[in-house]
Amino acid sequence: MPPALLDTLLVALMLFMTYVLTSEGAWGTALMFFNVLFGGLIAFNFFEPLADLIDSTGIGWGFSDMLAMMLIFCASVFVLRLATESLAPVMVKFPNPVYQVTRLAFAFATTVVTFSIILLAFHAAPVHKKIFGYIDYNTKPPFGFGIDHGWLGFFQYTTGDIFARYGHGGRDPYGTYGKTGNQYMRVQLFDPRGRWLLDKQEARPFGEGPIMEDAGGAEAPTGDAAPAEGQAGSRPIGGAVAPTAGLGQPN
Repeated sequence: MPPALLDTLLVALMLFMTYVLTSEGAWGTALMFFNVLFGGLIAFNFFEPLADLIDSTGIGWGFSDMLAMMLIFCASVFVLRLATESLAPVMVKFPNPVYQVTRLAFAFATTVVTFSIILLAFHAAPVHKKIFGYIDYNTKPPFGFGIDHGWLGFFQYTTGDIFARYGHGGRDPYGTYGKTGNQYMRVQLFDPRGRWLLDKQEARPFGEGPIMEDAGGAEAPTGDAAPAEGQAGSRPIGGAVAPTAGLGQPN
């Protein structure tokens, strides 16, 4: 599929979902945004343990990472949706200009987060190294905006700052979330070296050839390729052998 066509299709789907979500109104779209946001955080914290459990049953068929990620995400959003509808069953009225701007902004933000997680689920699937013949670790769909890269960076930030968890060992090798004190070196940071997308591409079983042709076989992307992004571990996908690392549960 041509890159421009794929990006156009992705944008069209995002605009359609945004339009559908605006029917929720300003209050409903705001609640939905936070449901999806926290659902994504929960999914990325716990999808690997569930994927390991699926693998242990022998029914994962190589899709355990993708299945676990989407199952936890969908279940979390469903439960959060039920909870917010129970706690706030009535729409809040706003002045018309505020109503229109708010519902569009939150509907679009909800769509961006949702499609980011869907794209990352494809990255974790046992498919071709170039997803849809186009998307690799350094591609930033749609049209260079890199919504999947943005989610990984945001999730790393939450594990390093907002919901930081401390333990033993140097888990923040570049001191991103602190300049002094051993406390900052013990942050159990998601993807401290920004290799999540690269490791997932290396683990995907189909396709041949060097992944980092322009880098001459360099070990890890350190520039624009994947700065401050996540590494949910490098579990084998579809039986492929992948580099060793682990997501854990940083929160």
